[in-house]
Amino acid sequence: MVWYAVEALDDAVEPVRSLLFPLDVRRWLKLAFVVLFLGGSGATPPMTGTGTPGRVDGGTVTTDDTFVVPDGSFVPSETLVAAAVALVLFGLLVALAFVLVGSVMEFAFLESLRRQQVHVRRYARDNLRKGLGLFVFRIALFLVVFVPVVGLALLLFPGLATGSPAVVVGALALFVPAFVVISLVVAVVDGFTTNFVVPVMLLRDEGVLDGWRTFWPTLRTEWKQFAVYALLRIVLAIAAGIAVSLVGGFLAAVVLVPFAVVAVGVVVGFGGVSALISSAAGLVVVGLLAVAYVAVFLFVLAVVRVPVQAYLRYYALLVLGDADAALDLIPDLRAVVREEESV
Repeated sequence: MVWYAVEALDDAVEPVRSLLFPLDVRRWLKLAFVVLFLGGSGATPPMTGTGTPGRVDGGTVTTDDTFVVPDGSFVPSETLVAAAVALVLFGLLVALAFVLVGSVMEFAFLESLRRQQVHVRRYARDNLRKGLGLFVFRIALFLVVFVPVVGLALLLFPGLATGSPAVVVGALALFVPAFVVISLVVAVVDGFTTNFVVPVMLLRDEGVLDGWRTFWPTLRTEWKQFAVYALLRIVLAIAAGIAVSLVGGFLAAVVLVPFAVVAVGVVVGFGGVSALISSAAGLVVVGLLAVAYVAVFLFVLAVVRVPVQAYLRYYALLVLGDADAALDLIPDLRAVVREEESV
């Protein structure tokens, strides 16, 4: 028996090479912009703190629910709470916007791979409707996991408040296995949607649900092939994640150097750390520097991730086309690869 997923491991290299070489810096940077929104490029710095009860870094919480900043002024705790809530809401909006743009960029990336030409705005505009549909589908998948978590919280808090640990233990015993199963199913559905249904949507100009209806008979018939693909894809993801993380750690340090120099200049300009964090203008400058650093780092990392993402997507497209020729998004590229193999 021929295993498509095994054969495609080598076959996916040639399309990547023909897409990226000879080196075209402008094309690579445009692909990096698209890859930036495809996920897997986030980096969360470790949270550290050595504060003690009654202390907050940069100031002191007093007994009358105020926060004392280093210059001796007082900030009501309600203001801090409101600022925290606003920050959370802003982060949620940014995350939603990121997922929305990423959903459209899925199609722009696949069009670039299929045509081996990169026109981000044109591809995004042509596939905006399908991207919006994919966005809604992804939000629905998120809610499938999120809603049970909220339900667990509502169940646990009354038990904790009334001092009934048996309720908490019982809820966890029922919820955790179900949550793990649901999360795995959602992850598989999301992964297969991205790697196989999105190409079908692009090929046949269909929505997400219609794309799944088209793909489902192939998945059901060739489930062993796709199971092998899923296992190999996990291995590839782990290997790629390790490689990108190692490179990312080095790049994070390199990119940090100019920002650190600017930060030292800002501290000196404001007359010290205490003066900086007690000034509204200083906090704005610090925030802008942090945002700029993260943005530059993520884009630089996306440049590194371009060949990785291209390989993984070509790999999935080759497996899909081998499983069902009617769903092949890259028949011409496949023909070239297989012709070279036969020579």
